[in-house]
Order: sequence, then structure tokens, then C-alpha cells
Amino acid sequence: MNKILNFHLVDNLAWFEEAIKLIKSKYQMVSIDTLVDYYEGKIELKNACHITVDDGDQTFYKYIYPILKKHNVPASLYVSPKIFNEGINYWFQEVEGYNTNILKKIIAEEKEIDAEKLNPYSIFNVLKVFDIATIHHFLELYRKKTNTALKPYQNMSIAELKEVDNDGLVTIGGHTMNHPVLHNENDESATFEINNSVKELAELLGHPIKCFSYPNGIPGYDFTEREQNLLRANDIKITFSTEAKNFNSKNEIMSIPRIGVSNNESMLFLKAKLILGAVWDNLKRIKSTGEYKHRREIQKIVNG
Repeated sequence: MNKILNFHLVDNLAWFEEAIKLIKSKYQMVSIDTLVDYYEGKIELKNACHITVDDGDQTFYKYIYPILKKHNVPASLYVSPKIFNEGINYWFQEVEGYNTNILKKIIAEEKEIDAEKLNPYSIFNVLKVFDIATIHHFLELYRKKTNTALKPYQNMSIAELKEVDNDGLVTIGGHTMNHPVLHNENDESATFEINNSVKELAELLGHPIKCFSYPNGIPGYDFTEREQNLLRANDIKITFSTEAKNFNSKNEIMSIPRIGVSNNESMLFLKAKLILGAVWDNLKRIKSTGEYKHRREIQKIVNG
């Protein structure tokens, strides 16, 4: 069975090397160009695997990249050029460590709702029901109210990004400008997030961008056909969701599924994902206690 595996932050070099050894022992590791050829019908793939990594925080350069090089494993990395050009953090990186009760009260006051109704929910799920401009507004209010400074920069440097790109083992793709849930954005904002991410990343790296991954990434919940059409208009060849399934030639090339691998998860659990697939990841997010069910409930609260 063909699989695309998705990593984010990795803070344990030994664990990541063990994971890569396990994956490489079971699969033919393939590049983005090979995947494009597969979806264009030029080649067949059997028992193939591609590694993707989202965001580009410092741990990619410190832990992930050295292991990929050591074991000659091709991969793709998805980043937001604004983060690197401006030396800032993603909104979710800033939220880590915030007093969530204070932040929820700020959100409740701004939206004129009962703060207690937000108590059962993760602050990340609460924020994910808003467009990106509103998220940044809430965080700015929090910093002013609590006298909290912006955190030190947590992501790779431009020099490191260019080094990885020039080496050729890792293909770098777009990941929007501000990491919004694209479905929450109006047409103008969604167009900006996609068009500018592709354009500015191409300018930063000095060559066209061929691939992209959606923030959050479940089809219908986090992006729609609108985003797929915008990516086609930007000459993007291949795009990844976070729908947890094996991939095959029948997938929509602008919404190819990926199976998430969590930082430091056990090798036994990883083996189960490789053998059985990870449909339960989708169910976990959509079931009664999952993220998407909660986000619908929060949206109802916010809309009164």
C-alpha cells in the first residue's frame, strides 16, 4: 500500500532516526517528482512512501534534515514565506503557553458571548473557527492585557531554508502566508494566502514552486474546491491534505491524503499505522469528542 507520512515538530533525533529506519525498511522512498509522474500516469508505484513535513520550525534543520540526509530519504517541506521573511512565529506557536482562560475571556468579550460556554474546548479549536485577521487581533489584545511580549523566533533561518533547498533532497512547497484555516477566509483573503505564498516563496528560493500543503487540511472542513482552483491557477502540480488514508492514482491531485506521525509516538503505534493505515485519525477528529465536532459547536456559540 502506498503512503504519504506527515511530520511536524520533532525534538528527538534518535526517535526520528528509528522511525525513518522503520519506514525505509518497509517502503520504496520516493520524491515529489516521482509522485507527480505517478499522478500524471507516467509510472506505477507499489509500496511507495513519501515523507512530508509542515511549518519549518528549527527542529527540521536540527533533527529531521540531518537524518534524511544520512539515510538519503527524499522529502518535502511546506512553509509560509512570510514567517521567514519577517522573522516571526506562526500564530499557534505564539499561543503555546498563554493563559487560555484569559484568552477565552477576551474572545468572549469581543464576540459578546458567555465565556463559560467556551470552557470545555481547546483554545486552538476555539481560534480555528475564526479568520486569520481575527485570530491575530485576539492575540494582540491578549499581549496588551497581560503585558506579554512576542516569543523569540522559533523557525528556520532563510539561510538554512536555502541550504536545504539547494541540496535537492528536500522539495520546498507553499503552506499559505499566515497558516489560516482557509475555509474561514473570504475570497480575497484566500486568494492572497495562496497566490502570495506561492509567489513570495518562489522569489525567496529563486525558482518556481511545484507543491503545496493545506494548513489543518481536512477536505470540506479546512479547504474546498475554491482553494484547489487557486492552486491550479498558480501552476502548482501537487497538493496535500491531512485526510488519513493510503494514496492511489484515483486521488484528486490537489487533495492527496497524508497519514500524520506524532512526535515521539511509539514504534509499535507507527508500525500499526504502516500496516493498517490510519483511518482512525480521521474518525478521531470527526467523532463526538473530536476537533471538527467541537469546532461546529463553537461556531454555533459564536454565532449566537
